[in-house]
Amino acid sequence: MWQHPVRVPFGFTRVTAPAEAALERRFLALPSAQRIRDEHRIFAGEPHMAGTPRDRVLMERTRDQFASFGLEQIEVTTHEVLLPWPEEVRVEMIAPVAWRASMREEPVAEDPDTTIAVEKIGLPFHAYSASGEVTAPVVVAGSGNPSDYAALARRGIDVRGKIALVKYSVPYSYRGFKALTAQQRGAAGILIYSDPADDGAGKGIVYPDGPWGPESHIQRGGIVYDFMVPGDPLTPGWASLPDAPRIDRRQAVSLPTIISAPLSFKDARVILSAESPIVHMVVRADDRIRPIWTVTAMIRGSEHPEQAIIVGNHRDAWIYGGVDPSSGSAALMELARSLGQLQREGWRPKRSIVFASWDAEEFTLTSSTEWGEQHADRLRREAVAYINVDSAASGSTFTATAVPALNQLIAEAAADVRDPAAGIPIAAIARERRARERGAMPGASSESMVDNRLGSGSDYTVFLNHLGVPVADMTFDGPYGVYHSLYDTHRWVAAIGDPGFRYHTALVQLWGTIVLRLSNADVLPLDYEPYAMRIQSFVEELERDATPWLGTSASEQVFAGLRNAARDLQLASAGFNLARDGVLRRGDSAAFDAINAALMRTERQFTDPEGIPNRPWYRHQIYAPKYTYAPEVLPGLAEALTARDVRLARVQAGRIASALTRAAGVLRRGGASPH
Repeated sequence: MWQHPVRVPFGFTRVTAPAEAALERRFLALPSAQRIRDEHRIFAGEPHMAGTPRDRVLMERTRDQFASFGLEQIEVTTHEVLLPWPEEVRVEMIAPVAWRASMREEPVAEDPDTTIAVEKIGLPFHAYSASGEVTAPVVVAGSGNPSDYAALARRGIDVRGKIALVKYSVPYSYRGFKALTAQQRGAAGILIYSDPADDGAGKGIVYPDGPWGPESHIQRGGIVYDFMVPGDPLTPGWASLPDAPRIDRRQAVSLPTIISAPLSFKDARVILSAESPIVHMVVRADDRIRPIWTVTAMIRGSEHPEQAIIVGNHRDAWIYGGVDPSSGSAALMELARSLGQLQREGWRPKRSIVFASWDAEEFTLTSSTEWGEQHADRLRREAVAYINVDSAASGSTFTATAVPALNQLIAEAAADVRDPAAGIPIAAIARERRARERGAMPGASSESMVDNRLGSGSDYTVFLNHLGVPVADMTFDGPYGVYHSLYDTHRWVAAIGDPGFRYHTALVQLWGTIVLRLSNADVLPLDYEPYAMRIQSFVEELERDATPWLGTSASEQVFAGLRNAARDLQLASAGFNLARDGVLRRGDSAAFDAINAALMRTERQFTDPEGIPNRPWYRHQIYAPKYTYAPEVLPGLAEALTARDVRLARVQAGRIASALTRAAGVLRRGGASPH
């Protein structure tokens, strides 16, 4: 009987594709929505802030579950880090009337988790706020961006010595950037509140009946300046092991010197409606060194155990972390369980798969950063890619952010996993949505569903920005107005975010498909030709914006060499792809190792040991976060141009060009060796 031929996934030969297809069919049938729901109820069952006893219990349970799944080399790594907890957070108005902020979120009867006693969840606070006390007039400063302070200055309003009252931003802008901006303007303190127009009643129905935040919801979070250097502020650039040297707190560039606290709109409204309010603000934290725990486990590869695909999610939450991160934690457990079952049935990947449950991500991407720094040399040699899931599902809109080398892999995998509601491939829906957002023709390209601009704010940061490992970050998004608040619970996810946990299940299926292809492919499914094309577009954007003020001659001096290097990388990657495709077509297994060695080395070439100016920890020359966490492409050059520093712009353009030339050289040598 005639059968439809098996489609050959990127990186496989026609000989190996049928076995991979059969394996993936087995895998796709394994993830269980009910099991994910049950895991989620455990992870989101109690508050589990980093370093707390409950966080440790979940660490131990994760370790034990990994063992029960049959995973190997299970390790718990302890890092000793600066992890300050609040002792006092007080906000009170002393004029024109006396009043004190409740600093409390109101329970909702429909969700018993929200009735928890305040002593069990602790004070709402901003991690790494300076400790101090101030009494000062309040200045309302919009979203706390530089433009807001500039507008105030034009009206003759000076924030020096005052308390800035600002709102959280939608689209998201990192609260640490708001703190830094207020600190630089000389403010004595900053209060950040949630505006219902952005994430509450102004957007729609509020919890418990809808996804948006009620007026009493409080967004906790860190304000550390981890856009300067993430991880433990007292061990910048090296692992915070028990015997590690530590710098003095006053030397830590990532620690704020301003006091900061979050407010609900219910409390902020009192200050906003007062005439010439004067507020007394007290913030005290204990500034203690505390242990945090990274749990890792492995399925060891059969042919190349030294090559590792790493998957991870952080475990710690501000309170319950229904979406962020418990949805991702439950998904990680189901992924490990499902792949572990395949292993128990006799399957073993060609390359190793490493599972990681990170800790203290909410403070400053801490355990992933410390673990990455601890194992930096090995990861630079052995890491194939890191695939991150912070939050698995708060809705039904698939979003993937990745380096362009992973575009085709993600697009093909998403074409083989179906949207639970629509019943059609996730890729088809995602491409159409991305096309509408960009005003492009629907279905413009198979890769258009992936966003290739990476900022920061999750655990992939150390892998990409410090180590030069290809990364992807995935989620199913939806309206989500309870971020970092008491209301981000199991019920919110089960009743509103993803009823039936169907999109959690689809996320596990997609995550696993990507991991299976990375771990089993004959040739690693990484493609640097679309990467080169994206870099060319980044260069064109910067040049277009800078030329009007640089002038044609100066612009040519800055950009000519960089343009040439980007074109050369495209030529080298195109030539490499021809050689790769020939190797795959012939099934030339003797050439696979050389091709794969080149692919594993290419992303590393985009890093520079000196890093980008003023932020040497960030070594990647193509990507870095802005201070807002938003993506910055070609960051060293972009920041030099923003500063109108032409000399520095020439230097940074040269450094980027050198990185591209190094990558082109690796691809040329790798593509030449199979002939």
